[in-house]
Amino acid sequence: MMPPAARFALAAGIVAVWAAITMVVPTLLLDGTTTLQELITKNLAWGVAGAAAFLLVAVRLAGWRDMGFLAPSPPGWWKLLWLPALYLAGLAAVGLTTGRLEAGAVTMVLINTAMVGFSEELAFRGVLWGGARKAFAFWPAFLLVSAAFGSVHVFNAVLTGELAEAGVQALNAFMSGAAYLAIRIRTRSIIPIMVIHALWDFTVFLVGSGATGPAPEPAPVLQQLTLGLVLTGPLFLYGIWLVRNETVRAGWGDDGLETRGSVG
Repeated sequence: MMPPAARFALAAGIVAVWAAITMVVPTLLLDGTTTLQELITKNLAWGVAGAAAFLLVAVRLAGWRDMGFLAPSPPGWWKLLWLPALYLAGLAAVGLTTGRLEAGAVTMVLINTAMVGFSEELAFRGVLWGGARKAFAFWPAFLLVSAAFGSVHVFNAVLTGELAEAGVQALNAFMSGAAYLAIRIRTRSIIPIMVIHALWDFTVFLVGSGATGPAPEPAPVLQQLTLGLVLTGPLFLYGIWLVRNETVRAGWGDDGLETRGSVG
């Protein structure tokens, strides 16, 4: 069995390569006449697909069987999803009334965001969490994985050129990522949060999509930060509440595998 520190180091290295694949491929596909929205609505997200494939191969070669691909538990686990579900319902209502995408574009966005949800969750709440929870105590592992998920969004500046806005996105991702990880821990499965993550990205993209004419000027960074805190702050607090003590986060180190039967 690999020592915990070595496993974490390997997991961190795998996620670093994953991030490089995810970010480099889109920069090769974008040019001066292609916007990021056009890339997502008209083409398969090859960077995301390639990065997800890399993760699956890496996990297979490493022999890690604790990524969370298990049926959620315990009974009634779905009740834990009430707050993300409420957010999704609100975003969907806005997106369906403001979005102007054609059916083909909607289908492509759905495919791409599903791949993003799968890939990012496997990277952070699968591979990295699998290493961190073996190497560290609960709160250092929890905060490290959430911070890593947030920080990778800073690299959006590579595509957009807007560093301050990417920083706001990183903070929002940290807060929502804490909620995602808490749900991952409480349900002892990565599957529910993969679905939530994919639907979240899909509904967010629908809001205001397909608009014609010049792109509106971005809101001031302070306004973006305030709006982000209002939107994702409750998710962060909910995530912290979900893992508030050892009793409610029972099985966080191994998804409760000792009660399901060990898978090695």
